[in-house]
Amino acid sequence: MTVYTALAQVYDALTDDVPYAQWVAFAQRAFEQYGRQPHLVLDLACGTGSLTKLLGQAGYEMIAADLSPEMLTVAREKCSELPCPPVFLCQDMRELDLYGTIDAAVCGLDSLNYLLGLRDLRQVFQRVALFLEPGGLFLFDVKTKRAFEQMAGLSSIQELDGAYCAWQYGYDPQSRLYEHQVDVFLQQPEGSYERRTEYHVQRCYSREQVEKALAQGGLKLRRVCGGPGFQRVTERTERLFFIAQKPALPAETDHKRTTPGKRAETDTKKE
Repeated sequence: MTVYTALAQVYDALTDDVPYAQWVAFAQRAFEQYGRQPHLVLDLACGTGSLTKLLGQAGYEMIAADLSPEMLTVAREKCSELPCPPVFLCQDMRELDLYGTIDAAVCGLDSLNYLLGLRDLRQVFQRVALFLEPGGLFLFDVKTKRAFEQMAGLSSIQELDGAYCAWQYGYDPQSRLYEHQVDVFLQQPEGSYERRTEYHVQRCYSREQVEKALAQGGLKLRRVCGGPGFQRVTERTERLFFIAQKPALPAETDHKRTTPGKRAETDTKKE
C-alpha cells in the first residue's frame, strides 16, 4: 500500500487547521506533571515535521522517524533552520532502530491507527520501550470508534492552489477497519492536472486493547485524556490522548505512584 507519496506535496495545506501547538502544550504539561525534563525526544511517524519543528523550537533535541521518504523530504526542509536540526530516519515504526536511548517519545495525529493488527501495536510499544530511558514518557493519540463512525460514508473535496483532493470514506464495524481513498490532482507546468490515487486503511482500537498492548509492550499507563488540554473522556470523545511511561529502575522513585489495587490515573471510567 502506497500512502503519503502524492499527498506529501499538499499535506501541510490540507492540515493547516491541525492544532500542533496544543500537542506541544500537552507534551510539556505531561513532562512537568510526571517530573521529567527530557533532552532528546523522538517524534514517531513525524510526517512533514510540523510537530517536530515546534518541539525543536521549544528547546528539545529531536529525532524524527517516518516510513514515507516524501514526507521526510518536506520535514527536513521545514526543520532546516532549527538551531539543532533533527536527525531524520526513514523507518517503519514496527522496526524502530535508534542509535541510543531517548528521554521521551511522541506519536501524534492517530498514526498508530495505521497499524492493522494488535501484534503490530504491541511491537511498536516494545520498540519504543526498548529505546526509552527508564522513567521516560511516551505520548500518543488514537481515534475512537465515534471518530470513525462520524466519517463513514462521507465524501469531500478540498481545493488548493495548484491542486485539489477528492476524499471518500468508509468504515466496517465488524472488522473495525476504516478505509479512505484520496484522489490528488496536481497541476502541471503546462496547465493540465495529473491524477494520483492513494488508499489509506486504519484500524479502530478500543481503549482496553491499547492499554493491554501497552502493558505487554513493557510500558505503564499513567493517564488517558479526552484531548490535549487534559479533558475528561466522554462518550463523545473522538481522540484519546495516552500518557505511558517506561518503569523506572528500582533505585529511582516515581514522581507519582498509583495506589495499589487501583488502575492507572484516568479522567473517567472506560467507555
